[in-house]
Amino acid sequence: MRPRGLLTLAMAAQVVVTAAALFASYAVAGPGFGIAQVAALIASAAVAVVLVRLCTRAIETSEDRRAATQSAELAQARSDSAQMMQAVIKTALDAFIQIDDSGAVLEWSFQAEALTGWTRQEALGSDVVDLLVAEPLRDGFRQRMARLVPELSGAPAGIRFELTLVHRNGDRILAEASSTVLRLGGRVIVNTFVRDITRKRAAEEQLVQSQKMEAVGQLTGGIAHEFNNMLTVITGTIEILADAVRDNPPLATITKLISEAADRGAALTSSLLSFARKQALQPAEIDVNQLLEELAKLLLATFDKKIEIVTRLDRNVWLAYADRGQLSSALLNLAINARDAMLDGGRLTLTTRNVVFGVREAVAVGAGYAGDYVEIEIADDGSGIPQAILERIFDPFFSTKEVGKGTGLGLSMVFGFVKQSGGGIKVASEEGRGTIFTLYLPKAEVSALRPTGYDDRKIVGGKETVLCVEDDRDVRHYVTVQLEGLGYKVIPAANATEALAIAAEGTPFDLLFTDIVMAGGMNGRELAEQMVAARPSLRVLFTSGYAYDSLHTQGRATMGAPLLRKPYRKAELARMLRRCLDTAVDSAGDAIPTPYSVQADVEAFLRRQAAEDDATRSRK
Repeated sequence: MRPRGLLTLAMAAQVVVTAAALFASYAVAGPGFGIAQVAALIASAAVAVVLVRLCTRAIETSEDRRAATQSAELAQARSDSAQMMQAVIKTALDAFIQIDDSGAVLEWSFQAEALTGWTRQEALGSDVVDLLVAEPLRDGFRQRMARLVPELSGAPAGIRFELTLVHRNGDRILAEASSTVLRLGGRVIVNTFVRDITRKRAAEEQLVQSQKMEAVGQLTGGIAHEFNNMLTVITGTIEILADAVRDNPPLATITKLISEAADRGAALTSSLLSFARKQALQPAEIDVNQLLEELAKLLLATFDKKIEIVTRLDRNVWLAYADRGQLSSALLNLAINARDAMLDGGRLTLTTRNVVFGVREAVAVGAGYAGDYVEIEIADDGSGIPQAILERIFDPFFSTKEVGKGTGLGLSMVFGFVKQSGGGIKVASEEGRGTIFTLYLPKAEVSALRPTGYDDRKIVGGKETVLCVEDDRDVRHYVTVQLEGLGYKVIPAANATEALAIAAEGTPFDLLFTDIVMAGGMNGRELAEQMVAARPSLRVLFTSGYAYDSLHTQGRATMGAPLLRKPYRKAELARMLRRCLDTAVDSAGDAIPTPYSVQADVEAFLRRQAAEDDATRSRK
């Protein structure tokens, strides 16, 4: 019963007892105040004392029970709170570390064990600085901790900061910590949640690097494209000058020097476009083992004998799908870099294997998609690459070699070629222990048709009409002159709009010769698609200073149309024109099959057989 109810009941009982005693005294002694009434009052007082004592004891018992209940509830609440806190700590994704103001560890969660390698038993009571900070930095870190508690006291929400920790095995861990301070009487406790952000920071740096390379690539590709337009005019007109001064040896020498300089400029822009991933590739099936065996023979013949060439080729490796010439150039670049890193000799190892990437693995190496890849590894045990410059090695024109001993475009070209091929590349290096470059090329699924070569044919012109679409005025004028010099009739157009207007007027022409990348709302590929849709038998020849992925995607109507890369000479232009015009097509635009002769294959086989027989006889 509650104390208030108990007191009410006691008072009522006291009134009843007093009334009964007085009534009895009046009944015995009659009216008036005498001994009987005094005895009744004394009896009533005794009863009141008894009731008071009973009430007091009942109240004390009730209070004791209430206090015990509250104490039990408080203890249970504290226990529940502690369990909840432990559950939060145990299930948290971040590591939890609790220390006092001297740095001694009071609590060490399971995640802290996984993060640092130190068990809870080893960590409790230890100095957190000795456990997690590299020895040269410990004094400075303790000074920072001494300032941490006052800073936390002024920041109720806590402080978030980054720091570098050391794993038990010596590995560095980039971590993000959030700390708060708790005061219990005169005791100061610092609670800290720690998160490993090493991979996150690496991913962020990789993204920044990728964005930087993309920006540099866009700039490089644009400059190289414009430079190729100028080189197209230079390389073409220098041929005209060379023919004109053929009988004047001094002037002929000068024109030869100009022509060679133009060729070097073309090679430079080719490297720039390779880095920018905008060069025109001719991908095909490649037996990478055969390519590396050929490379190994070349390196054995040219490298210093102190360098050992080792090949570890998987005989079951898949065919890769890439541009053979570009891949050969990329591998040779990497091999030469490896040689330069092994001045005192060493081992160059060439390895191939098949790999299958999931999404995460593909992203990690920068590959274009998840799937099957052919891995090519070039490893040396040379001087290695310093970590300070490892992130810059693919930048164009960045080189650690002396002036005159490198352009800084070799690795840039390798990077751009692999990326444009849909593959990935990674590098691992340590000073004094060598470098490993690993290339990942897409697996070939179907055979690719190689373009037919016309290098051994004479320059042949024609009488057909060519619609020439080129937005660069100088290049358009140069091409017009060259085409007319070959006997063709030329209809020039500055852009796709003009070309469509000429076609709409009904002007007849036999071939559309168009640049791919042009100013305006329509590029050369889209122009050709629209024209071929209206005239399926129309022949098309594309030209470009670079092959921009989104613009150079083959359309259905122009599938198989050849591409003439800028800069080009008159002979290349003439051969590509005849290649397009001499192919017989029907009214639907499909090529008409021509008779096929095996005579050339037979003759080639007989020559190889004779050479093998001669080699066998010479060994005997």
